[in-house]
Amino acid sequence: MQAQAMDSASEKLTIEEWEQLPEHPKCELVDGELVMLAQPALKHQRILLSLGGKFSSYLEGKTCEAYGEPAVRLDKHKDTVFAPDIVVLCDPEKIEGDYIIGAPDLVIEILSPSTAKYDRLLKLNAYKAAGVREYWIVDPLQKTVEVLLWSETSDYSVYDSSDKIKVGIFDDLEIDLKTIFTEG
Repeated sequence: MQAQAMDSASEKLTIEEWEQLPEHPKCELVDGELVMLAQPALKHQRILLSLGGKFSSYLEGKTCEAYGEPAVRLDKHKDTVFAPDIVVLCDPEKIEGDYIIGAPDLVIEILSPSTAKYDRLLKLNAYKAAGVREYWIVDPLQKTVEVLLWSETSDYSVYDSSDKIKVGIFDDLEIDLKTIFTEG
């Protein structure tokens, strides 16, 4: 996906104006600025479906849920809407209409060459400040997953396609990356 801000000379959008956009085109709203995103590549979509499926299967019958590309407003009072690739939300009270309001428990962003800086800097800092407990940055080209766990202390680990990841927010979920980074 390509992240591209609209003309900086244009006026900023409010959430109300964002909601008037036709069917929410593939974009995010960052401090009132529309950031257009390109259609994700097939490899990106394959990883998204595979990881999303693993989380959905694990969470079946539990109170937490996995969502693909939801509209997330980390702060209800800011004109910012992110659409992370995958989130896990354990507090259904944070769902308001079509939005998740507040920090999801886990956020996964799958990198594209054009979004790497955006996902690694702006979004990483926003997620950490909002109280996201666990953040994954998946790199399809390098076949790696960076995992940041934020609690009283911070923990950072990098996994490659031969590793298994112990999901930090759950005691009994481990994901084998060999099943995520398949060729095709």
